[in-house]
Amino acid sequence: METTGKHRFAALLAVGALAVSASACSSGGGDDKEEEGKPQAKTAAVSVGTAADSKGPAAEIPGAKKGGVAGVLNRSGFAHLDPQRAYVSNLMTISELVSRRLTFYKKEGDKTTLVGDLATDPGTTTDGGKTWKYTLKDNLKYEDGSPIVAADVKYGVERSFHKPYNQGPKWVQQWLTGTENYFEVYEGPFNGKELGPDKIEVPDAKTIIFKLPEAHPDFPFALAMGTSAPMPKAKETKDDNDRKPFASGPYKITTHEPDKLLVLDKNTNWDPATDAIRHQYVDQFKFELGVAAPQQFQRLTAASGSDAAAFTLNERPDANFAQQIATDPALKNRVTDAVGPYTNRWDINNKRITDVNVRKAMLTAFPRNSARLAEGGPTAGDFANTLASVTQLGFAPYKSLFDGLPIDGDQAKAKQMLEAAGKVGQKVVFCFTTSKTQQERALPIIDSLNKAGFQMERKEISDKEYYDVIGKLDTPCDLYWAGWGADWPTGATVYTPVFDGRKIVDDGENYSQYSNSGVNTEIDRILKITDVNQQAVEWMKLDQKIMEDVPTIPYLYQRHRLVYGPQIGGAGLNIHGAIDLHNVFVK
Repeated sequence: METTGKHRFAALLAVGALAVSASACSSGGGDDKEEEGKPQAKTAAVSVGTAADSKGPAAEIPGAKKGGVAGVLNRSGFAHLDPQRAYVSNLMTISELVSRRLTFYKKEGDKTTLVGDLATDPGTTTDGGKTWKYTLKDNLKYEDGSPIVAADVKYGVERSFHKPYNQGPKWVQQWLTGTENYFEVYEGPFNGKELGPDKIEVPDAKTIIFKLPEAHPDFPFALAMGTSAPMPKAKETKDDNDRKPFASGPYKITTHEPDKLLVLDKNTNWDPATDAIRHQYVDQFKFELGVAAPQQFQRLTAASGSDAAAFTLNERPDANFAQQIATDPALKNRVTDAVGPYTNRWDINNKRITDVNVRKAMLTAFPRNSARLAEGGPTAGDFANTLASVTQLGFAPYKSLFDGLPIDGDQAKAKQMLEAAGKVGQKVVFCFTTSKTQQERALPIIDSLNKAGFQMERKEISDKEYYDVIGKLDTPCDLYWAGWGADWPTGATVYTPVFDGRKIVDDGENYSQYSNSGVNTEIDRILKITDVNQQAVEWMKLDQKIMEDVPTIPYLYQRHRLVYGPQIGGAGLNIHGAIDLHNVFVK
């Protein structure tokens, strides 16, 4: 990504009947004047639907036509398309078109609703959220015409327990077992073991019941992730499923040449009457992989030949292209613009940079403005002073370490801080990808931190391997970009995965390897608060407490501006900040 920030990326949601909406706000830190008059991007409200909302077919998109090939340009290949392993925005976007799940989000204009996908409704509970019952819809089929049954959903959940697959979402596994180390309770199905009826009961082909040791009223949101995607045990291909998952959605993968080409054709056994979310307008999605960002923008701007019916999946504009958008009205009409749930950060490896005063000096010296210029300036997003996104329920600014700092940092002050700590010459391994934007963005960061007394060492990583490298416990990196969006818009899906010290594991999401026992205790306390509005207030207090330790450098409240060709219709943003493949058509 940039927008492939592990997602988790997910939505502006509501728990129960509560709907949330937010708009972009000035980030402060001396940035108000620069941002003044900037067009305000929109965010959407999301609510929980009913059985009626869950019925297919999906409402038609005005002006939509059937047929044609939609081209998709992406700068890298796809590491994980297995729905139980995909947990980065672009990977999930494709997975959600190919693999259905028990619940998902229906988008109609600016309205987004959590509905039943495979299930007839978002779920029912009679005990406050400990037991959740789902009934599958009629006529659900896989790509080969075989029926989707409840046991397949159970098996899909079971395979997510396999420890090597822990790149994927972990909510359901942790909540079913009541422990972070869910794989120690159940190792997954590959040695013939199953989860017992005390955790998942499948009384018949259409019913599945989840039994949690503690109440989780937001469980239906967790099931909207790939964890609940169905998989027939007989079709298990293990790691090959990452390349070509067995389809239950409107499209199936027919060609996958890693790092080169991915082709999705219609799944003729998908029944639109069962699906309130997806359409099947185009005949084919043709993903061209390995197209660098500048080439994507050049091709989509020229829009010649097949590129007129193409789009970028989630590549945000660099500085040159952002200026082009601003001066070309025709191009501006072919660009999405919305604030998503992501706060982008520069994580600091807290196991290697252990002195909080050194981390404060890094934040003080960090050139946020120069870095952002490589992404197009203010159009990339407002500067972030918090860990929370502006879309998080209860978002509220607080007194920040950025207050009073120039927007490009204060290198002289940072050097004084290093001198006081006796750490002038502190080595910092700075990791970034080989993309043009990240290369350009790295230059002012390296220069500014060198001027502040750090000894910066460059380490370049391929796009495809980036998260695998920074996610390792023995990562060689000290400073690295990361983006995070809530899986649903409460702090529970932000602070818990990213800043809970008990979740420092290989391939986890606590990239900074930050651990504070007081923070862990607060997370446990806040999670027990049943009033989501009161809980939201406490999450923001925790946000401020975490930032006292400076485990990371908040950077941008990310704005999603994605370009598409003039023959592409229905190009809106999905819950991950990527182009919503469910609604795309060729004009």
